[in-house]
Amino acid sequence: MKNYHISFLLGFFLLAFTACDDILEREELDVIPASQVLNTLGGVEAVLFQVYEITRSVHENNELSVYKQCGTDLVVNGTHMVDVNAGGMQGMNTYNNGLVATSGPLNDMWNNYYRAISNCNLVIQASENFPVNNASEEAALLKFKGEALVLRAYVYLELVRRWGNIPLAVPLPEGAEPVREAPLSPASDIYALILADLTEAVTLLPTRNESAGVGAPSKGLANLLLAEAHLDLGNNTEAAAAAEAVIADNSYQLQPLDFIFGLEGGKEGEENNQEIILSWVFDPAIQARPQRTVQMYVPLYDRVPGVARTLGQGARPWGRLSPSPYYWTLFDEEDGRLEAWHKTEWLIDEEENVLDGWDLRNGDVVPQEYVRAWADGAEREARYMEPTTTKTWEDGTYGRLESDAEGFRNVIVYRYAQAFLAGAEAYLKSGNVDRATELVNVLRDRAFGDTEHRFTTLDLETFMEEYARELGHEGHRWYLLKRNNLLLERVRMYNRDAAPNIQEYHLVWPIPQSFIDLAGVSQNPGY
Repeated sequence: MKNYHISFLLGFFLLAFTACDDILEREELDVIPASQVLNTLGGVEAVLFQVYEITRSVHENNELSVYKQCGTDLVVNGTHMVDVNAGGMQGMNTYNNGLVATSGPLNDMWNNYYRAISNCNLVIQASENFPVNNASEEAALLKFKGEALVLRAYVYLELVRRWGNIPLAVPLPEGAEPVREAPLSPASDIYALILADLTEAVTLLPTRNESAGVGAPSKGLANLLLAEAHLDLGNNTEAAAAAEAVIADNSYQLQPLDFIFGLEGGKEGEENNQEIILSWVFDPAIQARPQRTVQMYVPLYDRVPGVARTLGQGARPWGRLSPSPYYWTLFDEEDGRLEAWHKTEWLIDEEENVLDGWDLRNGDVVPQEYVRAWADGAEREARYMEPTTTKTWEDGTYGRLESDAEGFRNVIVYRYAQAFLAGAEAYLKSGNVDRATELVNVLRDRAFGDTEHRFTTLDLETFMEEYARELGHEGHRWYLLKRNNLLLERVRMYNRDAAPNIQEYHLVWPIPQSFIDLAGVSQNPGY
């Protein structure tokens, strides 16, 4: 077997593989011979399992957990974004001087994603060289390879969209010495690998109906990522075909609005519903590995007299991000998504603490006039009950307390509705407006509960608005705006915190300085 070039990452790392109850710790080496690690099927599976842990870990990081939602037209800083690292979400959302090459959070993300790629490479190579003894072992290896191909494509897609030209992590010949050179490959080469990986994975992976559930790649995920990559490249015919393959996959069904992000029934209940294509799974039994998305959109409601901190009201507030004023202009009152996926009002539940002169009782909706009177002209405090999204919120299903600033709900990465929007975008750009309109109207029928609110035709602006209503605050908007050459324009129009700062060079992020120092590559222009 081959050794793998992993030393160009920012420092060497210790490979620790977890399989069932066994943990195999390897000494820290510049190059890990694959033959020492991947000598059993359990070893291959353990290396693959670590990829899930690494890619999921971004959501365990307080500075990175909602990085995909930052920096678009749909969000502004929450009242307490000032409390976070300038090089984390603050820089990502406002494009200020925190978004720099020395940012620790960006360095962490870069390192972890390349660690994941290195492990994917190991699994893919093992699947091609492992001496199988029977058909069952061969089938297992091919499934592992399919998962590794999709996960590698997913990570490369995240990297190339954010950074542009990036290194390819490649295997070294057997016995070769580690090298530090890691030249930047053109984005076109990265996309070529992504498309090749996903095309092969479609032939290897089961459908979601044939697999274990939402936590592992399936044929549907491979096709949806194919659609996304082709859209980035302007290959609209191919993107439409890949999206249609997902739409036709009977593993998936659009679910009731209040079911999609629900927690009833736990990991085998609503969190495993048939609209979800992929989630990063968090296990409440592993208390040391919570995720940090659940409180990011919760404003500081419990500072207002008469309103207590409870799970029903939103539990511990954090106030890092808030939907932009523009976002709220997009919804008709009849749109069921408005009520199902948002919190627009809070209730009095400590009437004994209500301000003097206000006749408010337990169960009453807190009027904005009351909040403004309490804030006494302070703009920040007046926002403590601004409406917000609840897509990431968590109740007490997994034992969460009002004081907890984390949770264990799964993080939804892709869901079935996105296939309809990917297909609509591809058809719209290729001139098939009728099919594009038809696909969007499927989602509108669900949103309104009737067929009276269908579009008769579709243009790009109407599509962008519907995309925001359906997938807002799920982490896809930045990529959509970028590939449609709308990121600068719309951030300047609708993200008041980023408008003064965003420039053309922000279409890619700065390459971590520590990597530049190690590998000797050039920084992205503007940084």
